[in-house]
Amino acid sequence: MIQSADYIIIGGGSAGCVLAARLSEDPSRTVLLLEAGGEGENFLTKMPAGTAKLMGHKTFDWRLPTEPDPTIGNRTMQWVAGKALGGGSAINGQVYMRGERSDYDAWERLGCSGWGYDSIFPYFLKSECFQGAPSQSHGSHGPLSVSPVKKPEPIGAHVIEAFTQIGIPVNEDYCNGSQAGVYRNFATQKDGQRCSTVRAYLEPARTRANLTVVTGAHVERIAVDNGHATGVEYRVGGEQHQASATAEVIVSAGTMHSPAILMRSGIGPAAHLKALGIPVQCDLPGVGQNLREHNTISVSKLVNIPTMSARLGPISMIGNLLNYLLFHKGLLTTPAVQVMAALRTDPELVDPDIILSALPVAVTFNDKGDAVVERRPSFSIAFHVARPQSRGEIRLRTADPFDKPVIDHRLQSAQSDVDKLVKGLKLIERLCKAPALASIITGPLKPDPTPETDEDWAAYVRQFGGIGYHAVGACRMGPDGDPMAVLDPRLRVRGITGLRVIDASIMPEPVSGNTNAPTIMIAERGADIIKGHA
Repeated sequence: MIQSADYIIIGGGSAGCVLAARLSEDPSRTVLLLEAGGEGENFLTKMPAGTAKLMGHKTFDWRLPTEPDPTIGNRTMQWVAGKALGGGSAINGQVYMRGERSDYDAWERLGCSGWGYDSIFPYFLKSECFQGAPSQSHGSHGPLSVSPVKKPEPIGAHVIEAFTQIGIPVNEDYCNGSQAGVYRNFATQKDGQRCSTVRAYLEPARTRANLTVVTGAHVERIAVDNGHATGVEYRVGGEQHQASATAEVIVSAGTMHSPAILMRSGIGPAAHLKALGIPVQCDLPGVGQNLREHNTISVSKLVNIPTMSARLGPISMIGNLLNYLLFHKGLLTTPAVQVMAALRTDPELVDPDIILSALPVAVTFNDKGDAVVERRPSFSIAFHVARPQSRGEIRLRTADPFDKPVIDHRLQSAQSDVDKLVKGLKLIERLCKAPALASIITGPLKPDPTPETDEDWAAYVRQFGGIGYHAVGACRMGPDGDPMAVLDPRLRVRGITGLRVIDASIMPEPVSGNTNAPTIMIAERGADIIKGHA
């Protein structure tokens, strides 16, 4: 097994696959990609509708438990994190969304030079191969296939019309830096199959002699010598390995695992590391802090028109499966989210503060917390706070590299997040009374009965509010002089040379939308930074 490389990348997820492909473009540089999960080659990872089975699957999902959260009645959750090549892009809902121009301009105002919208926009274009009508807002020569939904569900048209009836316009191009309005979203798909970063970036690069990919490689720690990252220690099965990095070590293990790897390596809050008996290499109090997540809530309604819910029975699924296997068409190629909207809960706001997703299926949860698909015709509307103020942290449970990290996210610790969710729920009730939806809705599914007061809505949020699967920020970048910034704007770990973090954890503030496309953008720009091109 390879013992040395110029670049060692820890984590073969959405960012890691991009970095491996881009850095190995230079044949004079060697690249070693270490992924703790497997190859990810599976029928479900290719099929767009496989998301429902992949999330929570022990082979493809880390299934990370949270601590009891006092802000939501001490409920616990299971956070999803992709555990295979492709990471989150191999199991997610395939929504392609970039966020607002102002998200990135805010990063630059916080001192992250080079991360304003005008600087990062070219990297969205570089990554993308758009399958829709040509547009200056979309790239056409990148690896990542981005496609309109081929056969949208009928309920989507009702949702869009209802929005226009309450004064929310259709946004013809939500990828141009302004997401305000309602629209049919795009999906990371190609020819009726998922287009993950492993398919888009890594597979075409794996024939290169200078790229080595090792799966099942669990990184225990980064080797640090006199303040310089020299390599990594990792296990494959029960066998321990060491690899040295002649140029850099790059951590791309995701928002939950990247800070854990740094802390296991002695890089993080000194008091916490000492308490676990870990020798301190660099006291960085911001490692694991600033954990941010999109606060999310949903409502479901019964309707009198066919929806996806009614077509998921065993008999119908036989036909759906044949259609997919033979032609890559039909229900199993359809992403769950097909219509989205970015809305202002206060007309005085400059930017939308909630992001809505309409699903042609309704999901409830039984007493065990298991998802139960409603088989009656129904649909759901879920939405999240665009820029949540609630913060949490990630810590080590023990020094054991195989123990899962502590995820202590006070999900609704900021009252402003709860208030926005309540306003959003009331807006959705208004939407459901618009003629286009009122004519087909036959009754509530969840909540039932519909709350009447703000207090009742807030109680619903505390009882049923959840996560958006968009965790960011636990290794955030920031300017010199910021004591909580883990990285500088060049993504270098402060106090340790030869070490960077490049994934969603670097975000100083959350983006307003789904995080996969921004993570790919971060990796594209990160690769150019390393090459000296940015």
